[in-house]
Amino acid sequence: MAYIVTCNEEEWHIGVEECHPGLYVVHLGGKEYLVDYHESRDNLLSLIINGRSYEVDLDLSDKGEVYQVDIQGDHFELDVMEEKRKKLASKLSAGLSGRQEITAPMSGNVCKVLVKEGDLVESGQVLMILEAMKMMNELKAPVAGVIGSLKATEGVPVATNELLCVVEPAG
Repeated sequence: MAYIVTCNEEEWHIGVEECHPGLYVVHLGGKEYLVDYHESRDNLLSLIINGRSYEVDLDLSDKGEVYQVDIQGDHFELDVMEEKRKKLASKLSAGLSGRQEITAPMSGNVCKVLVKEGDLVESGQVLMILEAMKMMNELKAPVAGVIGSLKATEGVPVATNELLCVVEPAG
């Protein structure tokens, strides 16, 4: 999976491959890191990166995909977005219209559904939150309209490209 992480106005492209449960290869800045990942309790991660141990306190902020991260006394604010979603967001800013199908950008679990059929939504409004690989991903309305069909259910796993809901043009 590929991510774009922004920290202090600097953008990083990060590739993550799971080798075994809890063991990942991370590609960052032309280098490869072996990461042993364990969530010791909510929001507290134990990472071993190339043999060096780190304790990471991770909190999702109210801003959505922005994480407050504390690593051994250092604080970082990270904006994390899946690379595919970032590209899609760029295309959306070019302007969409008409009926829009919202599909799962990756497999995961639907954590929260914030709309119901018939709801009026604004462009950019968060429709639901999908959890994948311990990351919370907000799925937003690409256009203003009405929720015409809602297939997503809280607590139910979804597959990549599975239809979650449809936003119909208003009026």
